Amino acid sequence: MTILILAIAALCTSIISAILGMAGGMMLLAIMFGFLTHAEAVPTHAAVQIASNGTRVLAFIKNVDRSAFGRFVLGVVPGGMIGMYLLWSLGDPDQSEPYLKTIVGLYVIGATWLPKPKGDHSRGRWWDFPAMGLAAGTAALTVGAVGPLIAPLFARRDFVKERLIATKACCQLATHMMKIPAFIFLRDLNLDKLGILAIAMIVMVIPGTLIGKRILTGITDQHFKTAFRVALTAAGLKVLLVDGLYALWMAT
Repeated sequence: MTILILAIAALCTSIISAILGMAGGMMLLAIMFGFLTHAEAVPTHAAVQIASNGTRVLAFIKNVDRSAFGRFVLGVVPGGMIGMYLLWSLGDPDQSEPYLKTIVGLYVIGATWLPKPKGDHSRGRWWDFPAMGLAAGTAALTVGAVGPLIAPLFARRDFVKERLIATKACCQLATHMMKIPAFIFLRDLNLDKLGILAIAMIVMVIPGTLIGKRILTGITDQHFKTAFRVALTAAGLKVLLVDGLYALWMAT
């Protein structure tokens, strides 16, 4: 029953991600936490998201901003090394996760609604994507889903629809690829159990991505911007209030 539920969840959330470029991965991870431990959920989610983001990259390959992706990867590599150290030193990530998610939630809401700086900053500064790659690589192994963390950067740089979805999928693919070897090295995983589950979910995210891409063609740029901002706000509030502040309150 667990495999069936999570496979259906993977299908539905991959459709959402293909339309908005975000939210689906975080929703899927939240569902998985209801059935798996943190050590099981994060690497399994990473395997599924590698397939999901990889499918989106292939579906929108012509729209990838290679310059932005290249700068992002410059930060992801050292960020991943920092994240591995934190994962090793923290021991139980569930204790520190609420603090991290409170910070992430505040950032997402602030970056979504703060006015853009005056002038033409559509291409951004040279350090913006490396800095976000560093933050995403560091947070990926502890927070899990970093889509809401990096999404405001794309919105504030006027990435829209296919360009946003394709480039962001490439960036997230880079962060997810670090998780599996890190958790195999640092955590005792039941690969037989998790492998079957991951395969079932991966099979479902591929058609979900194709369905979402078809729906996206009928959405205007303006409607996409509005929906993206609404999704970012909802994701930020969920991370801040539920995963952050409420978890801290329950722990006291």
